[in-house]
Amino acid sequence: MRARGKSDPGNLLFRWRHSPPALSLSLLLLATTVGIGRPAVFDSPRLAEDYDWKSAAQYEVGRELLSLLAISPGRSVLDLGCGTGQLASWVSRITGPKGKVLGVDPSPYRIALAERRARKGLAFAVAGSRDLLAFPPRSFDVVYLNYVLHWIDDRRQAIREIHRILKPGGKLGISFEDTTRPSELDEIIERSAKEVLGTLPPGLFLATAPLGLAQLKGMLRQNGFRVLKVKAVESEDRAKTPAELLAFWRASSAGRFLSGVSPGQRQRIERRITERLAARAGSDIRITGKTLLLVAEREASRRRSGPSPSPEKKTSAR
Repeated sequence: MRARGKSDPGNLLFRWRHSPPALSLSLLLLATTVGIGRPAVFDSPRLAEDYDWKSAAQYEVGRELLSLLAISPGRSVLDLGCGTGQLASWVSRITGPKGKVLGVDPSPYRIALAERRARKGLAFAVAGSRDLLAFPPRSFDVVYLNYVLHWIDDRRQAIREIHRILKPGGKLGISFEDTTRPSELDEIIERSAKEVLGTLPPGLFLATAPLGLAQLKGMLRQNGFRVLKVKAVESEDRAKTPAELLAFWRASSAGRFLSGVSPGQRQRIERRITERLAARAGSDIRITGKTLLLVAEREASRRRSGPSPSPEKKTSAR
């Protein structure tokens, strides 16, 4: 069942009705005429609430990404995959009263929480990457995805649409982990699943398809972007118990983690993961990694080189 209330797109009309620029009108038309977004299948109000208070590490990395983007007052910004809207709220303080910030997320439960942060110049709507088709060309000065691109199945299509809705010279910001390099935790999860199931069935969701820096740079170049800078930052998540860590994985994946199997199988896999984590943990469980921050610029004319790449294949294992 879809959550309703202030998160309904029609309310954007009221929130932005005093904004005269053409951009505001375009976004209002989008919000009121398109049934944007599909509810996240596995998400829930509880998971959305959990993510809102457990995502501090991702929020801080997002702040670093914004500093690289150097957003200035008065700009129009799209937060694609905004979650509960914490980072979009921060951006709106930068863009100020003359700027426009729109946060979109496919989960109505997360948008319902984000709406609590809405104010003049900051609005939210239920929408995903496929809904970018509805935006007029050259709608935004900046588009950013903070720990989001790896969740998008058709990344090439999303990047093409982001190029279209950005103004010439507009900036794209992406934060992501180089998932082409499995971590110790990835191996624990996969080993635990194999022990319970005997094999990894196609429907089991362990992680998104791998995303590496070289692959991403190639997609950007092929779709009219020029990479301006890449910065590596150390990131760390902490959990006091294995149960807390599993709760974070469920919340950050909007309930997709270990989906695709029966509830009983999922519980048995989680027990195996918990046993392994408990055996290796000290006082806290620390998850350290390297996050890459990338900023690219939309070139004035779109240039492609070489043949079109083959479609990406999705994988069920990390």
